[in-house]
Amino acid sequence: MWKQYLCAILVGVVFAIFELPLGIGFFLLFLICLWIIGEFLYMVYGSKNKNKVEKFIIKKKKEPLYAYVYSQGFGSMHDQLLAIDNILTKYKQPHIHQYYLAIKLFLCNKLDDALNEANKIQKEPFMSYTKAMILVEMGHIEEAKSYKFEKQWMQEAIKAMTALQMKDKQALELHSSNAVAAARGIQRPPLLG
Repeated sequence: MWKQYLCAILVGVVFAIFELPLGIGFFLLFLICLWIIGEFLYMVYGSKNKNKVEKFIIKKKKEPLYAYVYSQGFGSMHDQLLAIDNILTKYKQPHIHQYYLAIKLFLCNKLDDALNEANKIQKEPFMSYTKAMILVEMGHIEEAKSYKFEKQWMQEAIKAMTALQMKDKQALELHSSNAVAAARGIQRPPLLG
């Protein structure tokens, strides 16, 4: 990201030295801003480059949401719970708070409480994915399979969890690799970990 900032500074210096038209300078700075935002969005939602995504997450791990993603791929259960506590403290939006509280309860194996919290999530696909995950862990496989997701990695991850629950190694390997192949951006490292 430093390259974009350096580029913006150089554009400013060149325009100041040569007294070029201000409109062109603003246009170039606008393009640099688009470059910065585009690179960020691509890393979060679109990249399949494991190393670049991991570097991005490591750089951002001081922020609670990224700290949780980091802990999923590289940390312990304790690290995940600490990261979730930080998210619950920082973010007050209902769907984020309820989603991460449900995940925390799920990780603590308080499945009934987790399902109750997941039912309160008012945003898709967070609610459906969380409920399906909890239902698989509770052994309600058919009910979990009834959920459909726009994102293929979510469907495959639920199928992998189902295979794990049913101790089907072949299906687990297939659906795990399909989930990883379909995931992009910061969704990949937790599936790889």
